[in-house]
Amino acid sequence: MLKKYSSLLVFTVIEIVIAAISFSDFIQNNSILLSASTALFLIVIPLLYYVLTRKKQTEFTFWFVFYSVFKITPFIFRMEGNFFEALFQLKIYLNIAFLLYLTWKAFQFIKNFRKTVKQKNNIEQDEYAIISNALQEAIKFKKLGKMISFEVCSFYYCFIKWTRNHNNTITENSFTGYKESGVSAVYIGLMLVSVFEAVGLHFLLISRNKTVSLVLLVLHVYVLINLIGHLKAVFFRSHLVLSQKMIIRYGLFDTLELRFDSIASIQKFEGDYEKSSELVKFALLGKLEPHNVSIELKENIKVALPFGISKEPKRILLYIDNVNDFLKTVSGKIEEPQNFDPVSLQLASI
Repeated sequence: MLKKYSSLLVFTVIEIVIAAISFSDFIQNNSILLSASTALFLIVIPLLYYVLTRKKQTEFTFWFVFYSVFKITPFIFRMEGNFFEALFQLKIYLNIAFLLYLTWKAFQFIKNFRKTVKQKNNIEQDEYAIISNALQEAIKFKKLGKMISFEVCSFYYCFIKWTRNHNNTITENSFTGYKESGVSAVYIGLMLVSVFEAVGLHFLLISRNKTVSLVLLVLHVYVLINLIGHLKAVFFRSHLVLSQKMIIRYGLFDTLELRFDSIASIQKFEGDYEKSSELVKFALLGKLEPHNVSIELKENIKVALPFGISKEPKRILLYIDNVNDFLKTVSGKIEEPQNFDPVSLQLASI
């Protein structure tokens, strides 16, 4: 892992050293030295990083690093008397150009990735799982990786994913959780409220405080993208019941695999519940979304939730369309390994 990030670590250390040296009065009072140190920080070291790591890093990674350096340069180096002062006077236009370029590269990556995904034929892995696993493997810090994967998958399902893959069609062993729950109406209602609120607040505040108005507008757009991405992910992701385990996939929640020998009981449950660390409900909106299945586990397991949150519950609530067929299928699958490894499973009477 250290070797994987050694080049980025060395690059960061060198940039920090250059930035620290530039704060000295000797450099601050000499326009030539100030401009030279700015050139080292902004151009020379990033270019060296690109040349030395271009076989290991993607072009998108380099431009992201360079854009980050460009953003922080004016806050580190004094611009008065600096040869780069004229360049940073145009920074707003350069920021827009960089962001458009990075966005275009990101969409190109996602399109190419989607083509690759369609060629795979593994019913246990869908696009969300593949994207999430790839990002979490590439990012050193697991919690940060989960947060980034949630955001990337949110944009992916919102803007890119429009059709169901041929290997993700609904079969007798796959179950949806949105057709009979009414969750679509709840999310669409929230989206409409968010749009009206965003427009109303924007026109109300634009004449008083443009900055606050813009920030609130961006936040509303962000929330809207997450809601749309999650709802579309609910449509395209279905639960699976395999020979020895079930795979729970709901919206932008991480995929959860439950082996049958880890389950103490599974039954219908539509009543109220109390929030606790021992309980996880597969619902982004909590009690606003219905549930009809309760799964009791023999031991606490780790469950990854959206936004990098994780819990270790012993009970799981979720909604399943055709819940009776679901319980029958689970019952049939659980009986097969019972001849070899008995599992105590209580199924609700159907």
